[in-house]
Amino acid sequence: GYTGILEEAFEGYSDYTKIIYSHSIRSEMQNQSADVNVDDETFCVYISGIDVFGAIETNSRSDVNIIAVVNPSTHQILLVTTPRDYYVEIPGISGGQKDKLTHAGIYGVDASMATLEELYDTDIDFYARVNFTSLIEIVDALGGVEVESEYAFTTSTDSGKVVNVVQGLNSFDGEEALAFSRERHNIPGGDNQRGKDQQAVITAMIKKLVSPAILTGANGILNSVSGNVETNMSNSQIQELIKTQLAESPSWNITSMAAEGTGDSQYCYSYSGAPLYVMQPDQASVDAIKEAIDAVENGETLEGTATE
Repeated sequence: GYTGILEEAFEGYSDYTKIIYSHSIRSEMQNQSADVNVDDETFCVYISGIDVFGAIETNSRSDVNIIAVVNPSTHQILLVTTPRDYYVEIPGISGGQKDKLTHAGIYGVDASMATLEELYDTDIDFYARVNFTSLIEIVDALGGVEVESEYAFTTSTDSGKVVNVVQGLNSFDGEEALAFSRERHNIPGGDNQRGKDQQAVITAMIKKLVSPAILTGANGILNSVSGNVETNMSNSQIQELIKTQLAESPSWNITSMAAEGTGDSQYCYSYSGAPLYVMQPDQASVDAIKEAIDAVENGETLEGTATE
């Protein structure tokens, strides 16, 4: 986790250093499922995407930070993206000092959840933690996804695969969806647009997941990706969601919002050696997200995209 921070601070860090010894520390976290009736009570899921391949249990920077607010009664889903560089406090960790949101991930998913709960003054019931390997395998298990892109561009080699993205609808396999989600250099808006693109991939995955063709084979898909997703949602809660969707086949309304801010250079709790690039939160956008979360919890339907 800390290696990523050093790579941010020192250009070429990984090129001029080598690992001669590594030591792992394992710690237990509360993994109890929230007591929520997911078939009729509104719940929030924190989707954390960490910037590594391989074992999902590894703590690392959380580069994808999306809250999904789900109201199963109104069939409304609100996806909220918070930029990785958002300059925020990490409750219980930073002692009032501020840090990048992405750095909360090195202290565990519970630290990231607490940070977002404080930012938006809400409770997060569940988390789903994935990494690069997870996304590839999940999308491939779904048979690929259809993703809407706001811009036409070509992903860079830094994104893992060179993909020619067209404006409009794109058919992606797992590696292509990952490259699209990671790209920030070859698109207008940089990291802000990357957050929107990540929401587009999540939206495409939700649309595929709620289709009857996928739901009837959901248990097989869950088994194939279970080792690549870490979640505190219980199996019984997951099965209840599947059963309700199969029985009712409702169309879901999906709305996306993104927190905004202004680029800055500040000292961070996790690395005090020099100022790092951060994003100062735009309070108006944070307040708008708070209002939208409240609206979904109160049964309101927002403007968005419908699933079939």
